Amino acid sequence: MWRLLRPDAEAVLHDKKARKSLGRYFDVMQNAKPAKFQLAKKLPAEFSETDSTEKLWKLHDELTGAYYELEKQVDSRLKLFSELETPRKSFLDLKIEIARRIMENCHLCARRCGVNRWKGELGFCGCGVQITVSSFFAHMGEEPELVPSGTIFTLGCTMRCLHCQNWTISQWMEAGELHTPKQLARVIERLRSEGCRNVNLVGGEPTP
Repeated sequence: MWRLLRPDAEAVLHDKKARKSLGRYFDVMQNAKPAKFQLAKKLPAEFSETDSTEKLWKLHDELTGAYYELEKQVDSRLKLFSELETPRKSFLDLKIEIARRIMENCHLCARRCGVNRWKGELGFCGCGVQITVSSFFAHMGEEPELVPSGTIFTLGCTMRCLHCQNWTISQWMEAGELHTPKQLARVIERLRSEGCRNVNLVGGEPTP
């Protein structure tokens, strides 16, 4: 259906300039290369939940360089993704632990509210520890490189723009539906199975 609605979205797959500038994006989209989060799950990270946050950030800085080297090797086929072992703890696990700690004294955005979202406290954005979804669908109105785009409308925002086109969800005028990470992953898998090229989180500013 999307090919009839947006023939330019089909044509862009064969555009040399688009291929040159968005090469890895197209490769991931067409299952020729693994997504970045998949690579992050393969990079070992030795840390403990009792380590200081400062120590975790230091390790994160060190592993960032190692991650890009791994990506380079896999993309150039010096290493095969299928042959990489899954470590007990990974670079992705490290990111999750750091994010968990940030939410204990929330400073994900520039407002730095300092609330403990794990204890039910809400800051300026009004977001808790689970994402609240208004709707999700295959979006046909984006740039051709993105269509069909797996769009997920979420509630909450760190800003109060006077001309916000999504004000009913950014300002919590709707109830929405809470989604656990696994539930949201299933939504994304469904959108992917329907041919969506990416995940497009929309609603407010995406920091929450």
